[in-house]
Amino acid sequence: MNELLGENYTESAYRKKYQSFEKMFSGNQKLFSDNEEVLSEISEQRRELEKEKIKFRDERNAWNKQNRIAARTEQKLDYLEEQLVSMGKVNFSNHTTPVTVRGNSDLLITISDIHYGLNYNNYFGTYNSDICKNYLAKYLEKIISIGSRHKARNIHVVMLGDIISGSIHKSIQIANRENVIEQIKGVSELLSSFVYELSNHFAKVTVTSVSGNHSRLDKKDEALHDERLDDIVSFIMEKSLSNVDNISFQTYYNFDTSIASIKICGKLYFLVHGDYDTPNETGVMRLCSMVGNIPYAIVMGHRHSAAYNEINGIVIVQSGCLCGSGDDYTIQKRLSGLPSQTICVCSEHGIDCMYPVKF
Repeated sequence: MNELLGENYTESAYRKKYQSFEKMFSGNQKLFSDNEEVLSEISEQRRELEKEKIKFRDERNAWNKQNRIAARTEQKLDYLEEQLVSMGKVNFSNHTTPVTVRGNSDLLITISDIHYGLNYNNYFGTYNSDICKNYLAKYLEKIISIGSRHKARNIHVVMLGDIISGSIHKSIQIANRENVIEQIKGVSELLSSFVYELSNHFAKVTVTSVSGNHSRLDKKDEALHDERLDDIVSFIMEKSLSNVDNISFQTYYNFDTSIASIKICGKLYFLVHGDYDTPNETGVMRLCSMVGNIPYAIVMGHRHSAAYNEINGIVIVQSGCLCGSGDDYTIQKRLSGLPSQTICVCSEHGIDCMYPVKF
């Protein structure tokens, strides 16, 4: 207004002048027009203006409420991150002496389909959180033994999803011993300790994670693609272990929550859970076409059985599950098999050998 009028008034001057005009205009409105139709239209426009003002006020209040909630959420996440880093410094001290340097090979180990929190005991199998801890302890011993046998220098931990049992089906909710929050807390602590122990035996530990279908927040047809609770597990682990120099979490090569890539001894590996990708020619070509690159190997889980294949020159490594058979799904589908995970010994030539570790 000042620019248009060539004045230098304050906001108060304009407001007072407008209020005076509004009072004068309202009191003498009939002097300006005796046309009832015009007066009616003005009144209607005033009502519409008042309605718009109320709508704007409500939208502004709603927006401010969302901003307050978002600010509180960010504050809580920042506090959580600080607490995780602080607890990590206490529970996982940094190494004072370097790990003995070995040969030129690296290990790739899978952490797939743990289904932490699942609980069953029947003719076909037994599984619970305590058994899960026992299996991972045995797995750790096997990894260290194989690493020593092959003089492996570094280790790549690939978390292939379904780390928690989740609660996506009613039958799973019944079979779970812990609720989802307890599952996340329990498995995050367990895997953090697992990775930390590996860092005592290898020069460098690199952790890469993709999400599985059991950690989604809703039914399959209604769940958002990127909302998977596996991400929270890797977040907690990363913050808890941030104090340890020879442990790193890779996220910058992740295409999204369901596809990641890593390089081991110069070879490119794709990581997927497997719920979107079938281990056949069509599935492999679709994945490569979407990413726009051809890997040396694709590593996946989901199907609860260990397998090795080669399709059009691309190696397919399929990891098993840690829970084995015995839950409602495997019984109904007549699926059976021992709990297992997979260790690959890798070099510049690719995968030199593979160990399906049975429990």
